[in-house]
Amino acid sequence: MMRVLIKSLVVIVLFVMGGFAHGQITSEFRHYYPEFEEHRANQLLLQVSNFNFVKNNEFKNKFAWGHTLIGYGIQPTLMYYAGDKLRLRAGLFVQQYSGLDYYSKVRPVLSAHLKMSPSFEVIMGSLRGHLHHEVIEPLFDTERQFTRPVENGVQFLVNRPWLKMDVWVDWEQYVQEGDDFPEWFTAGMSASPTLLNDSVQPWQITLPVNMMAVHRGGEVSNYAEKVQTSMNLAAGIRVNRKLGGVFNDVGVFGYAMNYRNLNEVGPMDVNSGNAFYVGATADTRRFNLMAGYFRGHDFIALRGGGNFQSVSLIRDNIYIPNRELATMKVAYNRVFLKKIKFSFLFEGYYDIPDARFDFAPGLQLTFSPSFFVTEARFF
Repeated sequence: MMRVLIKSLVVIVLFVMGGFAHGQITSEFRHYYPEFEEHRANQLLLQVSNFNFVKNNEFKNKFAWGHTLIGYGIQPTLMYYAGDKLRLRAGLFVQQYSGLDYYSKVRPVLSAHLKMSPSFEVIMGSLRGHLHHEVIEPLFDTERQFTRPVENGVQFLVNRPWLKMDVWVDWEQYVQEGDDFPEWFTAGMSASPTLLNDSVQPWQITLPVNMMAVHRGGEVSNYAEKVQTSMNLAAGIRVNRKLGGVFNDVGVFGYAMNYRNLNEVGPMDVNSGNAFYVGATADTRRFNLMAGYFRGHDFIALRGGGNFQSVSLIRDNIYIPNRELATMKVAYNRVFLKKIKFSFLFEGYYDIPDARFDFAPGLQLTFSPSFFVTEARFF
C-alpha cells in the first residue's frame, strides 16, 4: 500500500508542476570557483574562498555512509591576469573537520585559465570542479565537494546561448615505473543543448547529456588489480516555464541512464545496467524544491551517489539488483553583500521496497572575496 501511495504522489507532483527542471536543484549557492574576469587585465589579485559546512547523513542503508560532516575549507590564491585572455592562479586549499586536531585535506592549487574566445575556455591544472560540473547525482556524488575538493587535470568549457558544455579529465593517481599501484582518472562531460530559450518567451527546453568514465590501469606499474574502465551515460529532457506570483518557475525532467564495465570486471561481476530518473522542481525567490522517482536495475556509477547504486561501493557483498527510490530536496538560499552565500539543504531518500526513509539536512556558508594587490604588465 505504501509503495502504491509513494508512486501516486510522485505522479501527481509531476502532473501539477509540469514545466521546469534542472534534474537536481541548483548548487550555485555553494560554488566558490573564481570565474574569469576579462576587465582584470594585468591585475594581481588575492582571492580567498572560504566555506563552512554541516551535513548530517541520517542513513540506515548499506550503500551510503551515515555520518556527520562538519568543518570548514579555505583556499587563498594569488591570481594574475596576463592581459585579458590568460589567468595564472597559485595557492593552497586546506580543509578541516571539526573534532580533528589535524587538517584532513591540504592541497596545492595551481592553474592556467585561458579564454580562447568569448565562448570557449581551457583550464589546465586545478579545475573548476565538483559541484560546478552540474552532473546529476546518480552519476556524480555531491559529497565530492568535501571528499575531492581539488581536481587536477585539464578542462574545456563552452558557453553559448544554445549550448553549455563542460568536458574534463581529473587525474586522481599518477604512477611511475616500478610502482605497485595503478593509475586512476575520471573523465566527464556535461552538456545542455537548448532547443527553446526562455529569453523571449516563458518556455525553455533543453536536452542534457552527462557522461562519466572511470579508469584504473597503467602500463608502467605492477599492481594486483585488473585493468578496468567503467562508463555511465545519461541523456534526458528538461522543460522549464517561467511564472509570476509565488513560484518563479516550475517544471519536469527525465533522464535515462546506463552503466557498462568495458573489461567485464565490475563490482560483484555486475558489468551492465540501466536506470531512469524523473521528477519535478519549483523555485520561489529563496526556495528550491524537488521531488523525484528513481528506478535502477544493476545500475552502478563509481563516482555517483551511494543511494542510487545496485552494488554497495562502501561495504562488501551487498547487492540489490533492483533499486527504487522516491527522492526530495528542499533548499533555502540567501546572498549577503554579493559575496556571502548561505544555503540550507534538506535531502530525502525513501527506499520504496524497504519502506525506509533516509535523510540529510545540511548548512553551508560560502565567502569568496577578491582583493586588488597591484597592476603590472609582464607580458
